[in-house]
Order: sequence, then C-alpha cells, then structure tokens
Amino acid sequence: MNVLKNKHLIAAMFVAPVLAIIAYFAVDHVVSEKPHTLQQGKSYQLAARPNCRYQSGECTLENGDVEVSVRVQRLSDTEIQLVLSSSLPAQNVLAALYDGDTGEEPVVMRRDQTETGIWTASFAMVDPAKSQLRLVLDVAGAVFFAETPAVFIDYDTTYPRDNFSPAGSMQ
Repeated sequence: MNVLKNKHLIAAMFVAPVLAIIAYFAVDHVVSEKPHTLQQGKSYQLAARPNCRYQSGECTLENGDVEVSVRVQRLSDTEIQLVLSSSLPAQNVLAALYDGDTGEEPVVMRRDQTETGIWTASFAMVDPAKSQLRLVLDVAGAVFFAETPAVFIDYDTTYPRDNFSPAGSMQ
C-alpha cells in the first residue's frame, strides 16, 4: 500500500502547518501581557540594554515607549559629564554614581537650554568597574528609575585615542 495515495494523510499534511500557525498566534494573543497606559504617581523600572554592560560610552535604558540614552563625556582626568536624552519629555532628572563605599547624594541634572530633551550633570570620576549608575526621571507625573553598572563610562577603542580627530577635521 502506497502511503502517498492515502487522501487523509495528504490532507493532514496540508492542514497541520496551517493549524500550527493559527495556534501559535492564538496562544500569543491569550497569554501575552497587555500594554498598560502610563499612570501618574506610579513608578516604572527602566531595563538596561546590552550596551550598558560594555565599555561603549553610551547606555540605553527602556520601558515600553520610554527610551533614555545616557552618554559620557570626559571633561578631565578626574571629572566626567553625563548627557541624558529621553524619548518623552522629562520634568526632573536625578542621577547618582554609587560605588559600594561612598553614598553620594543624587545630583539634579540640568536641562540643556540649547537642545530640547537633553539633561547634563558633572560627576567626579569613579572606578567604573565597581560603580553603579542610578537614575530617576519624572515623566508626565510618573517616575521611571534605573540602576545599572557604570562600566559603559570607560569608552574603550581599539585604536590609540592620541591620534583621534573628529571626522569633520580630517586632513
């Protein structure tokens, strides 16, 4: 008896993949978390993206539609400046660099007058390997907070930084 002549088996071979795809989307619809609207007075945690774990010079934090980018600019050997930009307008931003030994007070970040949505604050240079960055943002009456390792502060390149020149001034 030839298996490929059995019309029930052939019909099942065509119907099974279709049923599997329908079941996949049906289960996703039933068990997936429904998006919540932002509620004033509530607090939400920001999740750190992978670039926060490496010496990238930038850290991206997110929760739903809220995306916060933190970049580091070195002002001197002992001082750095955090530059924060947010996808939604923030009313207030607090930041602190914390290592296990010192309990630094949070610093109120200043809103940049020239660019909308940019916040800056200066900090004393700490050991990035042992430090944590703590952020609190007030967005539309809701509080967003994050704590992530500060490893990203040390921007590491594969080429020597002595010869680095901005792209616009190449000769």
